Amino acid sequence: MSVAAAFEVKGWCPGVLTPMPSGDGLLVRVKPWCGAFTLAQAAGIADIAERLGNGHIDLTRRANLQIRGLREPSLGELRQSLDRLGLLDLDAATEAARNVMVGPLAGDDVRSLAHALTRAIVSDRRLAALPAKFGWLVDGGGPLSIVGERADVALFVMPAGVALRFRGEWLGIVSRDHAVKAAIGLALGERPLLSAMGDVPTAGARHLGSISGFFGIAAPFGRLEAVQLRDLAATPGGSVLRLSPWRALYLDVAPADVAGLIVHENDPLLRIEACPGAPACKSSSVDTRRDANRLAMRGFKGTIHLSGCAKGCARSTPADLTLVGEGGRYGVVHNGTTRDPFEKIVEPDAL
Repeated sequence: MSVAAAFEVKGWCPGVLTPMPSGDGLLVRVKPWCGAFTLAQAAGIADIAERLGNGHIDLTRRANLQIRGLREPSLGELRQSLDRLGLLDLDAATEAARNVMVGPLAGDDVRSLAHALTRAIVSDRRLAALPAKFGWLVDGGGPLSIVGERADVALFVMPAGVALRFRGEWLGIVSRDHAVKAAIGLALGERPLLSAMGDVPTAGARHLGSISGFFGIAAPFGRLEAVQLRDLAATPGGSVLRLSPWRALYLDVAPADVAGLIVHENDPLLRIEACPGAPACKSSSVDTRRDANRLAMRGFKGTIHLSGCAKGCARSTPADLTLVGEGGRYGVVHNGTTRDPFEKIVEPDAL
């Protein structure tokens, strides 16, 4: 049975062990260990994407990478290559459960907690029964804090201990030594004993350029090319590449200029979200990224979301203008999401 036939199910998360058919071949999601790749791993991923895929790499909103354009005969080589890089999970259930986002500026204390949580997740077989999209977040504040991002269970390191949030609600503080156990208990439906917390943690935001010893770089619409990732991985003096939910990467040294990437926060492309669209995605009837580039060149105010279909994979929150692909045309929504009623239908050339 082919991979496509075996996984003809909508809604699962594509992994190295569970690839997903798309319009440009098979798609696999590569998850960093605790939110970061070494530059050697990044260079290896670039080589895999170019050698076995079509060279396209996506940055996801869950701070992962996706390799596109793979074919079934190359899956064995793909897994062997990722295993050599230390990026292959034991089995599909472990891969699905290891959804841990970590703040890109997280210090050693936060990262050690993230490592402890991740080790617990992959070793506790009870967690394999959680939904495939069940997500974890570990952070410690600062200008790039990701604590405002969605996660089923969030752990936030504070001076008094570790604050826990479960499905949007901050519950209290637990000691560092008991934080991982308490977090896993929440995921399994238990209610741990927690101390009261004062102020709720404050979210940060994406920042490009130099910040706190790192350098932020964004990819237009979250699309990296293999050659761009290879160039970043070859930055002299660098050692690590940290991912974020903002489709931005953070390198521990400033890289040389990489053509096609964004280093200024005022770049208009950062105010446009666009999914891969046609022909890369089977669900889309419109070339979203071609149309997004056309809109960016004209100049615009506010935010724009171009979605190839009603799923809204690129953005779930409202945009000033949302364009939803349907039958080769776009449904228009102002100040809303792909789930809102269309105000009118327009041809792509009329945008």
